[in-house]
Amino acid sequence: MAISNKTKPRALKAGAASEYLGISRRYLHDLTKQGRIPYSKIGPRCLVYDIADLDLFLEECKIGGAA
Repeated sequence: MAISNKTKPRALKAGAASEYLGISRRYLHDLTKQGRIPYSKIGPRCLVYDIADLDLFLEECKIGGAA
């Protein structure tokens, strides 16, 4: 069964996750070590980040807004 090209990934590797957030890979690593962004470990050296968790992190970082 082929996967449609229109299917969005549920999780991103570190490089794509840092690009998605607009931060460096190093800062993503720091946030991960601090426990501020959850991740899944799918191999000995492969971490993936759920897109929903990345979106939640961005919402939690939001400052200000319309009153």
